[in-house]
Amino acid sequence: MPPLTGGNPLRLPLAELFAGLRGPVVVACSGGPDSLALLALSAEAGLDPVAVHVDHGARAGSAAEAGVVGRFAEKLGTGFAAERVAVAPGPNFEARAREARYHALEQARARLGASAVLVGHTRDDQAETVLLNVLRGAGLSGLAGMPARRGTVVRPLLGVPRADLAAVCRRLGLAPLEDPMNADPAHRRVWLRREVIPALETGAARDLRAVLARQAGVARADAEVLDGLAAELLARAAAGEAGDGAGEAGEGVAGEPGRAAGRSLAVGPLVGAPVALARRAVRLWLGPPPPSSAEVEKVLAVARGERLAVELAGGTTVRRSGGRLHRRASPDLAAGRALTVDLPGTASGLGLDVVSWVERAAPVRWPDGRWTAVVDADAAGDRAVLRARADGGAVLTDPDGSPLWVLGYRVADRVRVSPGTRRFLWLTVETGGPEG
Repeated sequence: MPPLTGGNPLRLPLAELFAGLRGPVVVACSGGPDSLALLALSAEAGLDPVAVHVDHGARAGSAAEAGVVGRFAEKLGTGFAAERVAVAPGPNFEARAREARYHALEQARARLGASAVLVGHTRDDQAETVLLNVLRGAGLSGLAGMPARRGTVVRPLLGVPRADLAAVCRRLGLAPLEDPMNADPAHRRVWLRREVIPALETGAARDLRAVLARQAGVARADAEVLDGLAAELLARAAAGEAGDGAGEAGEGVAGEPGRAAGRSLAVGPLVGAPVALARRAVRLWLGPPPPSSAEVEKVLAVARGERLAVELAGGTTVRRSGGRLHRRASPDLAAGRALTVDLPGTASGLGLDVVSWVERAAPVRWPDGRWTAVVDADAAGDRAVLRARADGGAVLTDPDGSPLWVLGYRVADRVRVSPGTRRFLWLTVETGGPEG
């Protein structure tokens, strides 16, 4: 491999990029410029990398790309491994493919005895992620973007512009592969990259990517401090401080903060704390997957005595009694009479298969609303519950139990498409899913 030392086009030294890492490492390598440059740089840094290509089988010719990455690895003098995952076609494909990809990378890391999985997300990717989170109304944690490290996954290039990595490939005479999805503005990230960010940079007359990446670093430091304070608040509430339910100890066990707090919290510490900390404490208590902001607010309303109870996505009910919040699994879900459904997403239960996805354009031909329906995605929210009815039918409700769609009949007025609808959620139901 031609050495980069003395002619490294990056603005950061390799020792700083890869601080704290030891070889060998797995490098997730699609053959694109970012991951290919990461492979070269980690080899230059002496990390003994193994390029791992994961094929999702998503498009014709994708299997051949593994061979191209293998030849890149040979030229750079690194190890190489090819993985293939099966991802069924359908809605939310990208999220399901990402989950399968990271699972395959972690398996490869364990098999190869590597210390970490390196992925090639850049400063540009970080800026795009922050903007995507702004568009969906994320809080401080969303503004923090992607962490430099989470578990065994490490992102050494979050401070490096994408253009610098292309320069690394040119310096080494490498011709990276190009993913056709990166040119399709139907994908929101591509739309941001090609249209929104350039327009904002022109108006602001500055490098917005650098600004957003720097902001993400500041927000992440703040978020980590708040998370620590929220964990302390959660521990006090679990122990029953402030005289609320003091005789009732938490049911916690060692482990993650939310699970350590058990199923019961004194409301006094939560109600008396700054709302920013109370929100984070509730989010930690409810545990993964993270609850929506709306669900957190509903739980706090229960803590303040403004409502008696709330049912959350996933079948958890939170109720106030004796000065404490108590959470338990929904009897309907426990008895197999209800099923949590992500919107968009897929789910099977109650003898039905539910599939949903989002389109940005209105349907050319509208369904009748009986077994296929189109509703306002923003009005419907991101989670629902499919419930069995006494008459043998089924109804899709929001987590609180308010109907969204009575299957076979009609959708609720509050989620109907209107002239102001911008995102169209398609819902389809077929018989044949496993019971429960």
